[in-house]
Amino acid sequence: MQDLQLHTICRGLAALALAATATGTLADPFKLQCEVEGRLSENTTRVSPARVVVEIQAIGRHLYFNVVGPPMYALRVSTLETEEFKGENLTSAAQMGARRVERRTQAEAQLLIERTTMELSVHADVQHAGKAQRFSYTGKCRPQ
Repeated sequence: MQDLQLHTICRGLAALALAATATGTLADPFKLQCEVEGRLSENTTRVSPARVVVEIQAIGRHLYFNVVGPPMYALRVSTLETEEFKGENLTSAAQMGARRVERRTQAEAQLLIERTTMELSVHADVQHAGKAQRFSYTGKCRPQ
C-alpha cells in the first residue's frame, strides 16, 4: 500500500513538473489529505487536531507547498528565493519538502513529507499571545 502511495505521489509530481515546463502555465496541484495535531513550543500547549490539505506544485525548478486548513495550520512554503524570503529545497530520496526563512525577521517555516510513510512534519515561527513561538504539527497523509 505504501509503495502504491509513493508511486502515486512521484507520478503526480513528475506530471506536474512536465506540465509546467512543457506548457509554461500553472498545473493543477497534487493534493494530499492529512490528519494532523499541533503544539506550541512555549509551553507545549496542544492545538486542536485538524484535517488539512497539502497542495504540491512543481513549476520550473521550484517546489511550492500550500497547506490549506484552520488558520493556525495554514502555511505556504516554497524553494523560491525572493527579496523577502530565502527558500531551500529539502527533497531527497527519503523525503520531499522545503524551508522558507523570512530575511527581515529570520522567521522560519519548514514542511517535510516522508516518502515511505506519508508522514507530514511542519514547523513555523508564529506570533501567539504576543510572543514569538514555534508551532509544530505532524500527521499521516494520503492522496486526495
